[in-house]
Amino acid sequence: MVLKGRVVSFRGLASYKDPVTGKQRRRSVSRKTREEAERALAALLRTLPKAKPVKRRTATPPALPPAREPDSLHAFLLRWLAYKERDVRPSTYRTYVQALLPVLPTLGARSLAGLQVLEVEEMMQTLHQQNGPRGAGRSLHILRMALRQAVRWQLVPLNVAENIRKPRVTRQETLVWTPAQAAKFLKVAQGHRLYPLFALALSTGMRRGELLALHWGDVDLEGREITVRHNLVKDAAGHYGIGQPKTDAGHRRILLAGDTVDLLKDHAQREQRGRRTPRPTDLVFTAASGNHVQGRHLDRTYRALMEEAGVPRLRFHDLRHTAASLLIRRGVPPKVVADRLGHADASFTLKVYTHLYDDQRAVGALSLTDLLETGREGHGPVPRPTSAADLSQGLEALKQLHRALGTFLETAPQWATTVLRDVVLTRSSPRKTLRSPTSG
Repeated sequence: MVLKGRVVSFRGLASYKDPVTGKQRRRSVSRKTREEAERALAALLRTLPKAKPVKRRTATPPALPPAREPDSLHAFLLRWLAYKERDVRPSTYRTYVQALLPVLPTLGARSLAGLQVLEVEEMMQTLHQQNGPRGAGRSLHILRMALRQAVRWQLVPLNVAENIRKPRVTRQETLVWTPAQAAKFLKVAQGHRLYPLFALALSTGMRRGELLALHWGDVDLEGREITVRHNLVKDAAGHYGIGQPKTDAGHRRILLAGDTVDLLKDHAQREQRGRRTPRPTDLVFTAASGNHVQGRHLDRTYRALMEEAGVPRLRFHDLRHTAASLLIRRGVPPKVVADRLGHADASFTLKVYTHLYDDQRAVGALSLTDLLETGREGHGPVPRPTSAADLSQGLEALKQLHRALGTFLETAPQWATTVLRDVVLTRSSPRKTLRSPTSG
């Protein structure tokens, strides 16, 4: 129990099923110290009715069935999957198996060496009808990968799936929040214990698994940076555990703004209330049990907060898109944005993860007069001095501005220099060299 900011007692809670009524019951004990409460709780548990052991629900890892013929495409796919399993993440392996399962009814019994291009084409028509264009395209993509390895192993002379056209899929535009919508969501989430997680997602663009696997040892509050070393991954049986980041570029350092550092410091203080100071091996974001936050619990909380805030519903992963788009909107270079998101290629970040806001689109809505204006684009002709005296007067005024600007930069606070920078960026034009009217 916490009274006036100070821990005055510790409480242990136990639940059990009443053997007579079958109803769920609770018993509790309270003591002045944690050690006394733990001993009292252990003694209480020994007196309660023993529950029947509950078998843990375990998902069966997806797998292709055994092959009947050793030279069939089915047998080769089993061999290829065994080869790939050692190099890919469990979730990736599961995707491979699920994509290849629909291939077996049509082509699984066919001889690998005798497989024909038209047979693959016919299979694609069948899969298109059964699983839609996206599912058919996924199966074709994985089949291509497997047959490329068959060519490398010199089992077949060519890849018969290489030139099969993927079904066209209508790509839906990913939604992102505007700055006002993101701020509205954070304002509503501010009272929730997972608020720092949502704020970190929008400020850094970290993946959900990276956030849920973040340890205090990965957070350097004094150095104002996070080192991404872990990711919450699902194994072939569907169980979650701590693994490596998604890609090599996912191993990265992310610098933090001052307000984000303060937020994490406050979060660390709340985490140790009534408990020990978090260790480097402790997770930053935990459930009440101290374990990692379950994905379904995070999704429920996220959806409830979105509904309360009245903002458009986005997937949690779309917070990553929103973070990238907000950074680009503020003029952050694409290479820097890609580095924060853990992308090796900045062009991929621009193509997939950044989206234009209406105010950015409005910049391109120029009138024909501005669009066809010669000289500076949209700003009319380049101004020139009208005489030598005009040139001399202009140069003297520029010197005074230079001195005043130097004084401003030495004395102005950070927010004022930021405002000046934004004004200069929005009103800047291509540099032009002043020319004397008397020069040739």
